Order: sequence, then C-alpha cells, then structure tokens
Amino acid sequence: MAKILGGIGEALADRNFRIFSVGSITSWITYFVQNVAFSWTAWEITHSTAWLAGIYLLTTIATIIFLPLGGVFADRHDRFRLVQVAYACDCLKALALAILAFTDHLGLVALCICAILHGIIHSFSVPASYGMLPRFVARERLASAIAVNAAYSQFAIFAGPALAGWILVHWGAATAFAVNVAGYLVYFAASARLRTPADYRQARTIRRPITQEVMAGGRYIFGHAGLTAFMALILVGDAISAATYQMMPAYADLELGKGVGAVSLLYGAAGIGATMAAIWLAQGGAARATPQRVLWAFLGFAIAIYLMAGSPFLYLSVAAMLLYGFSGETRRTVTVSIMQSSVEDAQRGRVMATQHLLTQIAGGIGTLGVGLAAHQLGLRLPLACAAILLTLVWLAIFARRGRIAAAFADRRAAEISTATTVAK
Repeated sequence: MAKILGGIGEALADRNFRIFSVGSITSWITYFVQNVAFSWTAWEITHSTAWLAGIYLLTTIATIIFLPLGGVFADRHDRFRLVQVAYACDCLKALALAILAFTDHLGLVALCICAILHGIIHSFSVPASYGMLPRFVARERLASAIAVNAAYSQFAIFAGPALAGWILVHWGAATAFAVNVAGYLVYFAASARLRTPADYRQARTIRRPITQEVMAGGRYIFGHAGLTAFMALILVGDAISAATYQMMPAYADLELGKGVGAVSLLYGAAGIGATMAAIWLAQGGAARATPQRVLWAFLGFAIAIYLMAGSPFLYLSVAAMLLYGFSGETRRTVTVSIMQSSVEDAQRGRVMATQHLLTQIAGGIGTLGVGLAAHQLGLRLPLACAAILLTLVWLAIFARRGRIAAAFADRRAAEISTATTVAK
C-alpha cells in the first residue's frame, strides 16, 4: 500500500499533516464557494468585464502595496501566529459579506472595499503560510506534503464552485458567504491541535530596513538562472491564468449564452483537472518535481487557452478548462515545490513574498488588459492573443532548457536521494 500511495502515504504518515489536512481542505472548499459567489455578485451588479477586471485590480493594488511588508513580517515574527491573525480578519470580512447580503445592502461599493481588504489580509497570510508546512512537517516529507496540500486546494477549485453553484441557485449569495465563515471555524479548530516539534526554531532574519530586506528576496530569485526562467513562466502564465479565471462569468454569459450553472461547471472542470494533477504529483513525490515538467505543463496551458478562444460549445470549453486546470496546477505546484526546497528558512518569507508579489502584479495587468479589450472586442480575440503570447514565451524558455536543468541538477539529485532513503 505504501508503494501505491507513494508520496501521499509519506505525507499522511505525519500526525501534524493529517490534522492540518482537515482544516486545509475544509477552508479551501468554502473559500472557493465565496470566491464564485463574489465574482457572480459583481457580474450581476455591473454586467461589465471592465468592472470585473477593476474589482480584481483593487485586490492586486492592495496586495502590491502591502505584500513586501508581509514578507518581512513573515521572516521577523512567528509565521503560524501571523497566519492565524490574518485568517481571523478574513473570517470577519466573510461575516460582513454575509450580513450585507442577507440584509440586501451588498452593493458595488461594499464589493470594492472587500476586494481591497482581501488584498491587504492575504499580503500577510500568504508569505507566512509558506512557513506552515516546513514548521510542522519533516524536511524529507516536505515535497510530498506540498503536493498533497496542493491537491486539497485544487480539489476545492472543483468542489467549491460546484457547491457554490448549487448554493447560489437554491439559497443565494448570502448563504455562500456564511458557508465560508463556517469553513474558517473548522480551520481554527484543526489548527489548535497542531503541535510544533520541541526542537523547532524558526530562523529569523537580521533586522534591516524593510526596503533592503525586500530587495534581498528579489536578488535571491534573480541571481539563480533556473528561478529566473521559472519566474518568466510564472509571470506570463499567471497573468493569463488570472484573466481567464476572472472572466469566466462574462465568458459563460456572453460567449456561450449560459448562466451561473455554466460558470460553476467551467470552474469545476478546472478544479477537477487541477486535482488530478496535484494527486499525480503527490503520488510521485519529489521525483516528479522537475524543471522539464514545468516547461511541458506551460505548453499544455497555452493549448488550453487556444481552445477556450475558439470553442463555440460549452462542453468543448469544459474540456479546455480541464486541461487548463491540469497543466496550470502542474506548472504551479512543481515550481513552488522546487522553490520552497531551494530556499533557506531565514529567507523563505521574503523570497516567496517576492514571488507572490510579482504574480499578483502579472495577474492584475493580465486581467485588466483582457477585461478592457473584451469590453470592446469580446473575449475570444483577447484570449487568442494571450495564447500566442504564451507560445512565444514558451519557445524562448524551451531553448534554454539545458541551462535551466543544470541549475537545478544538484537540488534534484539531493531530494531524490532523500526520498529514496525514506521509502526504504
């Protein structure tokens, strides 16, 4: 059985990770219930792709402003406590959304304010959360735990929208927001049972001016040939991925002539594909986290966007979103796994904050560009142009694949050796 489960069994053998899993999967599912409800509510109020992009941009701007500070906080302070405080704030935000929706006071202004708060809160939670698994899970199990945890989040991308569609049709957005509050309560109950190993000590950075610490994280990434190439793929890939995801309500309504049920189906297909990828990666453990997989997954992602741009039918679009989810999750999880395994603990908060900051900037630019273009031209032409851009970037990085593989060779050999030893 252990050989069949592979990295999944290795991760779940850890008590802390099993407990963490309960809170993680529950909160991820309910988070995506709220995410779909929020996007659909924004579409119902505005019926504008420009406004969909604008609301997303508010989150992005808030993230860009506060994320460098969040990364520094993650390296200076207890990351676990920082995550708890940030999630408590997000739970209160979800509660406010539920109350406003139940009382019919949820309008465009409130949505914009919540979008800004979302960006601020997650500017602190995201960098700190990258230290959660390294704190509670042994290093030799870390790659597997990251992949399994990614499977939870990607299963939630399927289950959350599917549940959201049912809730929105039968109960409305207010109930969807309330469900997210309940999900956070489950998370807090589970996290209270986590036990930090007695010998764990979080490495703390030497206190310097915040601007210097942020720049140190950037220098670490861009001083590594492999990580630099990965960042190019992440930036362009996440720009198009965010734009595609945020435009789903408009795509389903305007291009396919369907309603909220189609939005749920499209999001759900992406979640199924992503879940399949995450489980496959988790089962393979560290041996499947290779630079080559990132490159081929990026090409698969480009093909998915081509299909979305040209699809005249709902079920072809669903198939495209299945590929979108599988390839997108593969490139994202493998990249994060490689980066986390390569980064020293004292630098992890800043480095991962820098990576998240750049992806947020890219996502904001991509969503705004596609949203504004779609406002004038419809969604198909902007998506086709995005697919062409993905192809050109892939060709440029693929030509350097030998140097990229060499940059990661030592790290990969060390992890595979460790994974083999643990399996024996």
